[in-house]
Amino acid sequence: MNTYEELADIEAATPHEPAPEESALQTSAVDEAAPAEGSATAQPPELSICVRALDGEPIVKLGVNVCWDGGELTAFTNAEGLLPPVKAPPGAVLTLAVQRFNKTYKEIGATVMPASNGLLTAISPSLVLETKTEIHVGTPGTAEAAIPKSEASDAGDLMPTPPGIATGAAPEHAPSAPPARNADKAATPQATGKAAPAQSTKPVPVQATPKPATAVPTAAHSATSAPRKISGADNTKQAPQTGRNERGHPIAFHTQKLIDWWGSWRLPTLNLWGESAVQGTAPKTRVAVNAEMVQQVQALLAFAKEQTEYDYTEGTAGVLTSMTNRTFKHKSGEKEAYDSTGLCYTYVKVALTRSKIVDGILGDKKLDRQSAAEHYAMQDSASKAGPALLAKGFRDVTASVPDARWAAAGDVIVYEWTDETWARRKKKKKNDKLPNHGHIDIRDYEFYVSDFLTLPPNKPAHPRWAEYTNIRIYRKVFDPLPTQRIRAFLRCLREFECQAEQDDTKRYQMLNCAVPGTSARRFSSYRTHPWKGFPPPARPYSTAAGAYQILASTWQEKIDQGLITDRGDIFSPAIQDRIAVMKIEERNALHLIRMGKIKEAIEGTTLPKEWTSLPGGGENARRRTADGKPMNMTYLQSLFDQYLSEERIRWE
Repeated sequence: MNTYEELADIEAATPHEPAPEESALQTSAVDEAAPAEGSATAQPPELSICVRALDGEPIVKLGVNVCWDGGELTAFTNAEGLLPPVKAPPGAVLTLAVQRFNKTYKEIGATVMPASNGLLTAISPSLVLETKTEIHVGTPGTAEAAIPKSEASDAGDLMPTPPGIATGAAPEHAPSAPPARNADKAATPQATGKAAPAQSTKPVPVQATPKPATAVPTAAHSATSAPRKISGADNTKQAPQTGRNERGHPIAFHTQKLIDWWGSWRLPTLNLWGESAVQGTAPKTRVAVNAEMVQQVQALLAFAKEQTEYDYTEGTAGVLTSMTNRTFKHKSGEKEAYDSTGLCYTYVKVALTRSKIVDGILGDKKLDRQSAAEHYAMQDSASKAGPALLAKGFRDVTASVPDARWAAAGDVIVYEWTDETWARRKKKKKNDKLPNHGHIDIRDYEFYVSDFLTLPPNKPAHPRWAEYTNIRIYRKVFDPLPTQRIRAFLRCLREFECQAEQDDTKRYQMLNCAVPGTSARRFSSYRTHPWKGFPPPARPYSTAAGAYQILASTWQEKIDQGLITDRGDIFSPAIQDRIAVMKIEERNALHLIRMGKIKEAIEGTTLPKEWTSLPGGGENARRRTADGKPMNMTYLQSLFDQYLSEERIRWE
């Protein structure tokens, strides 16, 4: 049977309740609670528009015009590929055009303004693929040899920074406004307080003629140079080649290079058969992770762990200078590796520089539009390290990672103290002006590393989540293997806990017993735990629900601890996954699963007491596979190996 996958320039923008983790090649929209129609407090809806390349990465500094009957918005995309929110009447037809190198505009599609707040993702280029379903494991092949190789020209045709505009400086005006939408009437660009740039003479035909914008606020533009050239051949008719790689996995690729809007090539293979339809399991972005990157991660972590036994007293610059001058005299054993010296930021900065993940010192240069106080805080307080990391090539991936427990090896995590923690530390230090220094560490394959190694599992673990807030995850070099192992184990856990249901998606909707007033063993809304508001039933039944049979009391505990948001769908598949990982961590098994030590995680911890369906648990003896075999440790290990193989395919 043939299947089709269409990756359109503009995908549907109608707001919907999104899956917890949608593919980067899909449109996502977020509904927000809107006042009732006619309410005196009703506000016009806002549509956020994000422009991304086919590999999921944002397209920055791209001039975009959004036009509708009654107004328009002209702006550059920011570092996240986002435009300022569009405020247009619900139902209005929005026409999108991107700016070419010669200042003309190319229409890329149209959509309808939603009735409530939403997010529209525009993806370049458009592509239609016809494929056949394939099994994951097969005879090893040599298909990879035919994949196009990267060349210098693949970076695209970029316009150089205009003279007089320093890198990082904000432009004084929006991108050139689009040409008149008919021959007689010029479109009025969004007001910026500056004279409008010269208009292009090449019209872009559309149905509606825009009127001057009056209700849309002025956008704040952050481009640092003129927009990228918009060009490229039509890719929609290229037939993909298929075959198997040296590991026997099916791959699809084009022998011609797929060119995006500004003439660059990014995507050599498409991994069409490696994606899962199960909610909450697929990573949001596909990132190429090669052996060299993994080696960088391992070198970074090896040095970061080694230096936890050094007692630095000379500051970041002093330590790095001594390394450069070959006068470094620290030795292992100067301090206990598990003891903190309160210098987490120093140790992380030294590790990143020493391992050549960053050039120079983190925070060594003042960023544009940054005050002296802000710059000092960025250098001095770990909680302010975000801008410094971004300036050194890291990406903020917080939104695409469930939480820090799931972070990849090599990710850098930045924490702020909660107000309560901050007040306690000020009192302890007898310093009412103590800044909120927070904490910073590097995610290891097992635990976390900074100026100390996190404590062994038989002692209180770090981080103490209740002490921190605004936890951000930054990524440059990373190994996703620990995260893949977590996802693979969760799939195993769903298999054991919800064996009666074969559909993995429907497992997130299962009930141990029906809630009062119903007879169904399934719930339909993720808005809250299905047992919220009901008293627990009499034994032997329980309030267990979802893919991991989470008790209502366990769910409420995570809400009360502030570890799970109390907004939106708070028993969604993604929330269920997160709570399951929290419980695994509480049973001192998460670090073992991140290392792939499944037998040790089951037999060396109390995990089977949390989920009694697992080998060693009280209910495991009754578990049987579809062909009647016991669901023992051998079966669990084989299932984990299978699922891990599938998870890894998605990242190839």
